[in-house]
Amino acid sequence: MTSRIPPSQPVSPALGQAERPAALLVSPQRPAYKWWVAATVMLSAFLTVMNSATVNIALPPMMTAFGLSLDQAQWIITAYMIAGAVLIPTVGWLGNWLGNRNLFLLSLLVFVGGSVLCGLAWSGPALIAFRILQGMGAGPIMPMAMVFLNNAFPPQQRGLAMGLYGLGVSFGPAVGPVLGGYVTEYLNWRMVFYLNVPPGLLGLFLVMAVIPNTREAARRTLDLAGLLTMTVFLVSLLIAFSQGHRQGWDSPYIQRLFLAAGVAFVLFLVLELTHPDPLVDLRLYTNLAFAAVSLLILINAMSFWGTNFLQTILLQRLLDYTPAQAGYVILPGALSMMVTTLVAGRLVDKLDRRLIVLVGLTCFALASYWFSFLTLERPMSWITWMIVGRYLTIGLIFTPMNAASLMLLPPEKVRMGSGLINLLQQGIGGTAGVALITTLLQRRAAYHAHLLDEQQVFSSLSWPEVLVPLQDLVAQAGEVGSMVEVKAFALLHRHLTQQATVAAYQDCFLLVVALTVAVMPLVLFLRRQAPTA
Repeated sequence: MTSRIPPSQPVSPALGQAERPAALLVSPQRPAYKWWVAATVMLSAFLTVMNSATVNIALPPMMTAFGLSLDQAQWIITAYMIAGAVLIPTVGWLGNWLGNRNLFLLSLLVFVGGSVLCGLAWSGPALIAFRILQGMGAGPIMPMAMVFLNNAFPPQQRGLAMGLYGLGVSFGPAVGPVLGGYVTEYLNWRMVFYLNVPPGLLGLFLVMAVIPNTREAARRTLDLAGLLTMTVFLVSLLIAFSQGHRQGWDSPYIQRLFLAAGVAFVLFLVLELTHPDPLVDLRLYTNLAFAAVSLLILINAMSFWGTNFLQTILLQRLLDYTPAQAGYVILPGALSMMVTTLVAGRLVDKLDRRLIVLVGLTCFALASYWFSFLTLERPMSWITWMIVGRYLTIGLIFTPMNAASLMLLPPEKVRMGSGLINLLQQGIGGTAGVALITTLLQRRAAYHAHLLDEQQVFSSLSWPEVLVPLQDLVAQAGEVGSMVEVKAFALLHRHLTQQATVAAYQDCFLLVVALTVAVMPLVLFLRRQAPTA
């Protein structure tokens, strides 16, 4: 993997990479250089995360504009997610081929260009196609942002670097729902895509002005077989996860997807473990500590994204909040997450990071347990504080874990490791978490409704003390004759169905508590502190 480097390309001693000369507006020798790098990559990370939040809010108007069904509209989200997930593991090879800065520039340019095309889309299929292009640009941005921060900050400040990374990532969910709801309601849904253009162009300028292009002296060949099998595996798996709860997990379509994913995964393992220069270096997982931390990150990503999905459905479907109300309820929690990511970043460089993660996991479990006491009668302020309690803990979990995972790898493997970590967090963890929670919610809701039916609670004879007052209320509202009893029973049935759904939500959050407690022993594999030099 190494070769002789010409004298015109000075070698970075920390990275063993050849730096191509570039006219930078900010010299890497300046003390403030690391902060320029942080601002540059945080802007791009914020942009990709905010885009996801704004598009989710604008999805109903897009469905109306193009006459899309819910299943068709889901591909606006799914296509973007899958395209990004497939590109994430390739950052190791792409960075070697293009150079780190060039890869970041190209990714950001494709993302901005895809955003413009999405705003110009003339049909549903065209919008989905342009979302694929946009996702291909977004995929490498997050892992490369972690690489640049990891390289710019000294080892004793890597926790701060990951805190800054978390700040950019958490700021997107904070402003995305509010901004997306506003421009969709008062302007047009196309504006959620055009919003990416001005900060995207600023990001392109900053990348060219601040970050030098680095690449390894030795060139890697493209592992085409590995790329094809990995693509089939990820696309099949993510489509199955994202559509399983709607199509049915036992449907032939979903089973064929899982079969294709399984066969492709086995072939991918064989090819990558025997290839002299694999696309994805799976031997990183022979590092037991990195494998354990990766599993910890995966399970917690599933818990976080799954409960985020529950939270969204809870606010808008069960509690009947408008999109704007839901955005304002989430805003304090997202802002609190921004604060804790920075605080955690500072603490990680000074304290035992295992203790920080354990505190974060414990608080996350308690906050999720708090959600198990959810009722329909809880006021909006109570719900807001519940969400704040969850979000406060996220920085204490992911900031030290991200920093520790990269610390476990040699410098030349950081880019590859960052890609794998982001794949677990954003790709597999997110889709698997949402799929698991959605399936559990549906089944537990059916279970609790069945219990009520078995107990004959739905019978009009079971609750005469409730049904009679309801009939009086319906009569006072102007109904007469047999419609009084029909509407009173319908109101009672709706209320009991909602109670069954609330019980299902409580069960889902209890499962998250159990998963969080179960992964706590893996924290012991984290490195206690960052190196002092």
